[in-house]
Amino acid sequence: MMILRKAAYILFVAILMVAGVVAIVLYRTVNVAYEIPDVEAVHYEDIPLDDAVKHLSAAIRHQTISTQSQPSPYRDQFDAFIDFVREAFPLIHEHLDLKVINGYTLLYKWEGSRPDMPAAMMQGHYDVVPVEPGTYDNWTHPPFEGVVSDGFVWGRGAIDDKSGIFSYLESITYLLERGYEPERTLYVALNHDEEVGGRQGARKVADYLLENDIPIKFLVDEGMPVVEKIMEGLEHPIAMIGVAEKGYLSIELEVNMEGGHSSMPPRETTIGALSEAITNLKKQPMQGRIPGLLRETFDPLLPDLPFVYRIGLSNLWLFGGVIEERLGYIPHTNAALRTTIAPTMFHAGIKENVLPQTANAIINFRIHPNDNIREVLYYVQSTIDNDLIDVRVLDGAREPSPVTSTASEAYKLMKHTIHETFPGIPVAPAMFLAATDSRHFTEVTDYLLRFRPIRARPDDRGRIHGTDERISVDNYGEMIAFYIRFIKNATSGSPATE
Repeated sequence: MMILRKAAYILFVAILMVAGVVAIVLYRTVNVAYEIPDVEAVHYEDIPLDDAVKHLSAAIRHQTISTQSQPSPYRDQFDAFIDFVREAFPLIHEHLDLKVINGYTLLYKWEGSRPDMPAAMMQGHYDVVPVEPGTYDNWTHPPFEGVVSDGFVWGRGAIDDKSGIFSYLESITYLLERGYEPERTLYVALNHDEEVGGRQGARKVADYLLENDIPIKFLVDEGMPVVEKIMEGLEHPIAMIGVAEKGYLSIELEVNMEGGHSSMPPRETTIGALSEAITNLKKQPMQGRIPGLLRETFDPLLPDLPFVYRIGLSNLWLFGGVIEERLGYIPHTNAALRTTIAPTMFHAGIKENVLPQTANAIINFRIHPNDNIREVLYYVQSTIDNDLIDVRVLDGAREPSPVTSTASEAYKLMKHTIHETFPGIPVAPAMFLAATDSRHFTEVTDYLLRFRPIRARPDDRGRIHGTDERISVDNYGEMIAFYIRFIKNATSGSPATE
């Protein structure tokens, strides 16, 4: 009888514990909320959009293509582009100081009335990637004609990044025409080699600022867009501000063994050893982490996600492992979750019946801010665990950027401006998965923000660096309006923040 009573008591306690867990899970799930601030919408109905579109169209016609070869065969196009900018925006060149950095990067200074305030800075780039040979006929309109059709401006650079820098120039012109005078000094850099690393453009601008002790409060660069249908069940747009950028590391794995005839292969070959090493790296990726930035990214999305997602993401203390596993299967969420591993090159062998004496492979890592280069190298060595394989770090490695705090004045200012110009849209911080010129400015300022108010839909993903790059005319007007408001907010003595 005593045993039955104890069993009943244990069962009762277990039921209570399960019920308690269920109650906590349901409470946290049901009570998720993201409050969009009650901010008065700002509109600029008098933007001369037709003229702005003509400027962008003309800019696309300049084939400012960055290539790895030096000297560039397109350098005359860069010269013509600079001349065009001078002609198209005379007020800017009348009222702002211009310093040409390293021949082709344009650094403008709009002097503020309060020199005691550290300056704000905005930058972007006017160089573009080439169009892949053999794909020209796949374009709806030729990639370098800047055709305006069906409500879009078409061509290479329409998104990345001529619409960005020209929306800067249009917004500054708009403010100058109306007599606006900034209190905080504003620097605007139009960089010329972002697509090949930015070492001759943005890096030189950063060096100039450091050498001349020019304090920069925060820097705004290209980056995350206003995305639609970012994940299953989420229908409304959301503005993503890139507050961090991944690091970069490529390593070469090389193994050397005796070769010989393929009819008598040894138990281990160069290709076999290298393939096993790569397989081990892919099967055992570096640890992913939801707490931190990725959790902050999801917070504004929770109220509108399907119930099953809300359960998991609202109760990471219970479902964290399951959620991490699920996110790991989706390429863009996996990339935000952890340091990624991508084998990109493999070389071995000279003939089908000869065992190669040497095999090598290149593995590219995009390093999460939770990790660093030293930790990645330790992970590689310990995961491969094969003394026959040499590991060599290739040139160009860089640590991940610091994470700009969402509590900073710079982040709050941008968030507030988004709410003013894109009413009703949630704003979330995010990891920017590609690379920008802002990586050269980590010594210049602690506050780096990567955002472009470009409306991005799922079918736009392949347009950046791909075929049929385009920007809608209406969205381009939104971009100009955003930067008009942002510049006013950023250069006033007491900017409005939430």
